[in-house]
Amino acid sequence: MVKIAVVGLGFMGKMHLSIYGQFDDAEVTALCDAHEDALTLGGSAGETNIAVGDSAADVSGARTYTDYSRMLTDGGFDFVDLCIPTHLHREYAAAALHAGYHVFCEKPMALTADEGRDMIRASKESGKMLTVGQCLRFWPMYVRLKEIIDSKQYGRVISGEFTRYSSTPLWSRDSWILDGSVSGNAALDMHIHDVDMIVHLFGKPRKVCSQGVKTMAEGFSHITTVYDYPDVAVSSVGNWVCSSGFGLAMRAFIVLEQAVVELDSSKQPMLTIIPDGGERIVPELDEKDGYYHELRSFADNVKTGSRPSVVTPESALEALEVTLAEIDSAKKKSPVSL
Repeated sequence: MVKIAVVGLGFMGKMHLSIYGQFDDAEVTALCDAHEDALTLGGSAGETNIAVGDSAADVSGARTYTDYSRMLTDGGFDFVDLCIPTHLHREYAAAALHAGYHVFCEKPMALTADEGRDMIRASKESGKMLTVGQCLRFWPMYVRLKEIIDSKQYGRVISGEFTRYSSTPLWSRDSWILDGSVSGNAALDMHIHDVDMIVHLFGKPRKVCSQGVKTMAEGFSHITTVYDYPDVAVSSVGNWVCSSGFGLAMRAFIVLEQAVVELDSSKQPMLTIIPDGGERIVPELDEKDGYYHELRSFADNVKTGSRPSVVTPESALEALEVTLAEIDSAKKKSPVSL
């Protein structure tokens, strides 16, 4: 039985609890949130752009804390699941690692590359595992997309376009997610999903050229980027200032030598292959989403002692570095080399 401490009981913390409720080999033994009222787990998570599952972990026997240090001292769990504001990631992850616990940390890894490197250093020094919730690497339609590209069954990739549009997120406690100094705004908090997938598929680009729009204090609420690769044209858009009724749409449009692959979460089917001279192909996809698979994978890592291979902390740092370079490029209004 894998024992888990969930820290941060806002929307994402509740999402993770709904997933742990689907595992028959996991037990949530500790809950921590700086706000005591959040520990009741009652009420609504607020307006969100994605649905939270109906299942939930049995937390009737879990100890509850508002003091994170006290929770680490008391122990009784194998890993800490951090669902807290981004500016706290380094401090909380390093404390848990040095206290002897493995860490699953929500994305983005940190606000700065130096903070990310500090987290990796703490993992190595402690000998404990660290991974970051870059869930697209586990999302069935993106997993299938990578398989198609890697197999080269339709030839090489000519171009790739990745977009992510969302209503403004209004569900965070005290609206911390809208404070760019805490979250990094859309460019870092949301857009990093597609940046991570681009790096996962094509490697680290040589340079980035970005433009951004600021609609609130600190950071970009919209960012558009062109990535410099030697033999493929890649671009992306991240935006969370769509109208309140829009929700979330994540898309990827890949042109290969002998096919087009269209991924669009707003359509049914969400993933379609259109080969040259053939009928459209709709691949079968796992019904479980990326949140489920990333947590299942890390729980298995902890059970077996095998280190994460899909999202290593080093790969999460690469995605962070590229995203920060995009933000720098948008600020300077000029390309930035990596």
